[in-house]
Order: sequence, then C-alpha cells, then structure tokens
Amino acid sequence: MHRWFFATDREKCEEEAKPLEDPAQLGAEEKEKQELVAPPVPTTEWPFCVFYPRSLQGNEYVAITGDCESLGNWDPKKVFVMDKKDCHSQQKFEASVVIPRNFDIHYRYCVVIPSTETDEVYIRYWESRLESRVIRTCQNMLKACDRFGYQNESDTDYRVDRGWATSETYIHFKIFNAPFFWQKQSPRLLYVHIQPMFEKEQICPYAYKVPVPALKCLTLSSRQSESAAGDETDQSLRLTYTEVANLLYSSELSFQPDHGVCCGPEDMQLYHCSIGSPLETHYRLDLYTFAHKAGSDEPPYHYGYGFVKPGQLVGSEGHIIVSITCASTHRPLIEMCLRYLVIRPLENFKCDMRRTYERYWRRNRLPMDIGHRGSGITYYLGQDLVRENTLYGFKQAAVANADMVEFDVQLTKDAQVVVYHDFVMKFLLQRCSSYEELLTNCDLLIFPCEKLNRLKLLAMGGCKRTNHIAVPFEAFTYDQLTLARVLRFAANKGREVPCDRMLHEQRPFPLLLDMFEKEQTLLPQSLGFNIEIKFPQLDSTRRWEDECFKPTFDRNLYVDTILEIVLQHAGSRRILFSCFDADICTMVRLKQNLYPVMLLTENPECPVQYLDKRVSVLDNAVHLAHSLEFFGLAMHTNTVLQQPTIVAQLQQLHLHGVVWGSLNVDIRVRDVMKKHGVVGIIYDRLDQLDQAGEELPCGNLCIVDSIANRKMLQEMEEKEWGAKCGFKSGDDINEAPRYC
Repeated sequence: MHRWFFATDREKCEEEAKPLEDPAQLGAEEKEKQELVAPPVPTTEWPFCVFYPRSLQGNEYVAITGDCESLGNWDPKKVFVMDKKDCHSQQKFEASVVIPRNFDIHYRYCVVIPSTETDEVYIRYWESRLESRVIRTCQNMLKACDRFGYQNESDTDYRVDRGWATSETYIHFKIFNAPFFWQKQSPRLLYVHIQPMFEKEQICPYAYKVPVPALKCLTLSSRQSESAAGDETDQSLRLTYTEVANLLYSSELSFQPDHGVCCGPEDMQLYHCSIGSPLETHYRLDLYTFAHKAGSDEPPYHYGYGFVKPGQLVGSEGHIIVSITCASTHRPLIEMCLRYLVIRPLENFKCDMRRTYERYWRRNRLPMDIGHRGSGITYYLGQDLVRENTLYGFKQAAVANADMVEFDVQLTKDAQVVVYHDFVMKFLLQRCSSYEELLTNCDLLIFPCEKLNRLKLLAMGGCKRTNHIAVPFEAFTYDQLTLARVLRFAANKGREVPCDRMLHEQRPFPLLLDMFEKEQTLLPQSLGFNIEIKFPQLDSTRRWEDECFKPTFDRNLYVDTILEIVLQHAGSRRILFSCFDADICTMVRLKQNLYPVMLLTENPECPVQYLDKRVSVLDNAVHLAHSLEFFGLAMHTNTVLQQPTIVAQLQQLHLHGVVWGSLNVDIRVRDVMKKHGVVGIIYDRLDQLDQAGEELPCGNLCIVDSIANRKMLQEMEEKEWGAKCGFKSGDDINEAPRYC
C-alpha cells in the first residue's frame, strides 16, 4: 500500500549543483579531492510490465534491452530476462531493474532464448519500431502495463520483426515441386516433417562399457519439459526451432504440424531451422501419406524416414540425395533431392538493438528518385562519354537532387568489393584497322600487354567466343583492374577540378569502401545508396546468365565481405540492399538487423527468365518477401503496367514496391508509377530533363595494347587528352596524370 502511495508522486528532480569554489582559493589537497570525488548518479528501481499477446515455447522468455548498463546497452547478449506472472486474460511479464535517473532511458522488449551453459542469447522476436520506448527523467512510475509490439494503448500498428543470426546458424531446406525419385514405387502425395537431432554418446551396459553414439530428438522444450529438467547439460543443444512456409501462398513462418506439411508437385516448402550447434546437429526426415481409402478423420500413416548428417552440408549451399527407408519393413524405398542453404552469423561485426530500418518507411514521404548506376547506363552526350558506376556519375546524380543512387557490387579474386555491373570482361581477339567505329558502340578499356596477354587470359579461366575472349570478372585482382585506361571521358565543363582529379572520378572499378570516404568522393551524406549485390544464377535455358561462369566464391564469405564494409562505414547514410538472387537476399536479411532488403524481379516480357521460380514467378517472390520480412520487391516497370494491383497487394502485406527499367526515363510513365504507390523509381540520366544522350549498344570492350596497335591507341589518347584536358601533342603521354 505504501509502495502504491509513493508511486503516484513525482520523483524529486535533482537539485541544482552548487557552484564550486574558485580553484585559485583552494589548496592542493582540496583540489585533489574535488577531482577524485565524482557526483553520485541517482538511481531508481523501476518496475517494467508488458503483456505478450502470443504463446511462448518452453525455452522462450520475454526480455528488455536498453541504453543503460543494467539493460545491457543494446547488446543482444546482455538483455534482462523478465518473470512471468499469473494473469487470467493474457500472458504478463514483470521485472524490477535499477536504472539511472539523470537521463532519459530508451528500451525495447524482445523474445529471447537464453542458454544456461553458455553466454549466448538468441533473439527470436523484437520490437522493430524506429522510435524505441522511453522513460523520461522525473516520470511517474505508476503507468499502464505495456503491450508487446504496440507503442501505446491506442496504437493499432503491431511492429515486431524476427531476429537475426547473433550466434546461431540458420539452415534452409528447400523442398520445391516434389523432388522425389520414385523408382519402382507409384507416385503419392507426401507430407514431410524435418526434425533436428543431436548425437550423444551412451555407455554400453555390457562388460567393456564401449561408448555408443545414439541420436536423440532435438525438440521444443515445451514438448519435453520433463526430460529437459533432468538433463541441463544438453540445454545449449536444444536451442533449435524448425519452422516452415509454403511460398505458393502468402504465409508467415510457423511451426510444422506433427505429420509434416504437404510437398506436392506445385508446393514450394521452405524449412527454416534455427540451430545452436550446427556441427553436432543431425536431421531426421519423416514422410507421411494418406491411405488410398482413408476417411476424412483418419490421420496419415508413417510412409518412410531418412537422415541428413552435419557433414553432408558442405559449404554454404548444395543438394543432398537422401535415401528414404520404409517405416514398416526398413528397406530402401525411394530417394529425394534435398536442397539446402547455410546462413552463418557475421564474424567481424555484431549488430545491436538500438534501431532498425529493415521495414521502415515514412508514410508521408514522396517517392524516391533513384539514379540508375549513377547518372545512367554509359552514354555519349556530344563528344563526352559519361560512364556508369563511377564517382563522376554519382556526383552528377547528387547535384540533380537524387534521393539515392543505384549501383552494382562484386568481389574480385582478392576479395575486394568493386562497383561494376558485368559478370564478364570481354577482350577483343583480332586487331582492328580503326577503332573509331568501335568507340561509337563500345566503351573501350585498354590493358597493357606486359601484364595481360591472350595466354594469361585463357589461364585465368577465359573462354574463346566468336570475336572475343570472355573472362569472369572474379578472376581479376583489384591491382589488375587498376591497370585499365580509357579512350573516352567527359570534359571538365568549366568546373574548377584538376584534370587528374576529374579522370580519377571517371575511372571504372571504384571500390565500395571509397564510396563512403567523404574526403575522396565528396558525396553528400544525404545521398542514399541502393546497393545491388551481383551474383550469377542459372536462367530458364539452364545456362549461366549473360554468358557468365559458375561462381566460385562461397556465399557466406561473399555476403559477409560486402556487409561488413557497409555496416562499419555507412554511418547515417541511407542504405538499401537488392539482388536478383533469392538466397543472397535471404542471407542479407538474416545476417543483420539494420538495413532493408529488396528482391529484384526480371522484365516479364524478357523471353529468358531465371530458373529459380522464387524470382521468375511474381506471386512466389511476393510470398518469399512476406515470409522472410523483406522490405519489398524491386520490379520492372512492365510488371506494374501489366498487373496494376501488385503494389496494392504488396501494401496489404506491409511490403513496398520499387520500379526499374528503361521506360522510366519518360516522365509520364514515372507519374503513372507514383499514382500506383511505389516508393522509389530507378531511371537513367536523372540529371537531364530532356533525357539527351545516346546509350552505347555494346557496353564495355577491353583491348590489350601490343606493338601492332600501341601507336594508334597512343594517338587516340593524345587527341582525347588534348580536347578535354589541354594536352599538347609534343608532351609525353606517359607523364600525364593517371588514376590514383
């Protein structure tokens, strides 16, 4: 009663500190005491209370995190776990935490799985509103109990997101379109249940007491609370969940039924396994089916089973042929192809829970103007060549008040993240009598023959095509790329920029790290980056897209290298990730909790689509984005023109739409897209109202200078330097300023 009475009173604010005496009038000892004695920090035991609207599993707990030491300073491993209290209507959790009262305390609620044996804490769900909850100084302690996911009592907007990989590993098993090999069996409709298990040594009861490995089910603690109480040493291994979503429908990830989920010819079942100890975890696949004359109330019977060992999950992705054994006779029955994706946590960067922009969009914000590859695909404007994916193009877009610039990033052989679009570098085979015609159609890049020749290009994995050698971009080191010289560039246009600086900004292959360096790029912090991660995939003809090659990088290494640069150097700059590869988008979403992710889809009028139906089929792409909580889809403009209701469908699922394509250069098309409700429009030559300029039809083409063509190329360089930089024919071209 006394506690309630005093809780209604306002806390006394701190009295104003008395002014210190003049240091000149104090003695040496008094000065020393004054310096050593710090003023005490006022604290209060604050009562936290929250209602949780959903059911919790046996090892899930509601916790608090905040910006003071007692609340963990937003560290996911230092959350404060709350106690569950009896409440008839819904689940109620309370906690009393000592917090400082000399500044405002910001905090969030989350659902976690703490490990009793280790210091690991897995974040299952957390409040993802941009503005966190706050306790003001001198605030009354008597307040209504909070509601998990809602800002206040009158709020109807539920904002809760799934967690990310803090220290656990996510395993995605993909059973798409019934990948069963029936052999001599007649095809049936099967239901698949995937159960994680762990291997534990048991002592043989015979004389020698030989350790015998035995598999033990790894289920939810709520289902095995009795066994869990007596076996605490295995608690860390029980931190696992298996959830599933059918991408054929719009559904969230949910726990699988006891008899599994339907895996028919049209179904696309995605199994999402959160694993605490992936190296010790096995997986049991149980297949169920209904009898031919089964009644409506009859459950399915156990058809067969199979196992997947942790050693079979090699690398970050792949497929496994699983032998299914008959459940009754224990003889080989059928086989199935099980595709998998392993998503490991970031090693060199740890995200906190201070804020997130993963699904945030200010409702009253106008649609964003996004510059495609800077100021557009490489084009000629008079005698000037404006090159794509260069600092010069990004500055042009920034001057035109672009909200964002879109650019592509890839990894080189030495794992440097470079801004470049094409998967393949094309090197001209034969010598030309004149390069003027090529210059009108291609952006020519010159490489020295001392560093690169035909034999070396073939040794790097190049392949001879009709009139060129195609070399995968990832076969080059960054030092090799910096050897490139250009034959055409844009003039200074009267700006007070040194010629060498201007050429440095127009050089191809800038580093992603340089994009965040303010001193080098001078790109305003208000200019956002739409970073498209390039990763080749198979198309509908079962060939690698754009005549490229099979990727050699491990997916986790590839994504981690890009993410760590962005997370460490982006600062307050707005970032948006996108990719045509569904697995890359999934990894970016589950490895971090800060920046939004969009899945790119292809032009529906293109005759060749991607082989992955999660990308090529629009409904599947929408369902994947909804299940894994992407920011939305980046669609081609033709998609919205052919299906005008797609943006409204995305909005119903709390997703957003961005459009891209060459049609967006028309202001009338952009106005139509804005009326449909897209949040961003990606288009070329954003800095030009009249859309002047002529795009190069052939893109980039590389030339290796040799004794036969070196003189001709040198004359062309001198002519270009003389027209654009005031270079005289008598000067030495080798002493001209090069790219830094």
